[in-house]
Amino acid sequence: MSYDIFFVRRDPGQTFEDALQDVEDSYEGGDPGPLTDTDLEVWDALLERARDVLGSGVEVTDEGDETRELTDPETGIGLTFFQGEFAIHVPNNLPGSDDLELMSTVYELAREVEEVTGLEGYDPQLGEPISDTSDTSPTRRHWDDDEDDDGPAGGPAARPVSRSGTTEQFAAVQPAAARSARWWEFWKR
Repeated sequence: MSYDIFFVRRDPGQTFEDALQDVEDSYEGGDPGPLTDTDLEVWDALLERARDVLGSGVEVTDEGDETRELTDPETGIGLTFFQGEFAIHVPNNLPGSDDLELMSTVYELAREVEEVTGLEGYDPQLGEPISDTSDTSPTRRHWDDDEDDDGPAGGPAARPVSRSGTTEQFAAVQPAAARSARWWEFWKR
């Protein structure tokens, strides 16, 4: 088993699950074929950014025409690319791993994939997008006067500063009840 993040292009209103199924269905006709020159340019741009996130010690596999892979031997984080489909895989139960640091790195890499490819990242373990920009996202700051969002003394409720904010900033602006809910998403900044 591994922790996986998938990247897809969705039609308006399409769910991530349906978009993933469309990708799977597209392979029923056979092998997707070799990577194009454009695919390889995207891979090269992403590879540079992945090395910035993971370090220069990543191992790259590009032996075939159809697939490119990179693996960080230290963390086990892997990025796979074939015919427009990207996925990040993280092996479970790495001995001596720091889960906070590991998942922060995974999400940082996922945001780089999104930026370079224009695809949307999806975390099926949480059932959520990588870059959630909805009004209900715990990673967005709100300063509205909505009665449901009122903080102490009827004032506006403060929410996380930004994705670039620190975990400490996130905890400082969240009410105590909210800090205990969904604590495992601490790497989403």
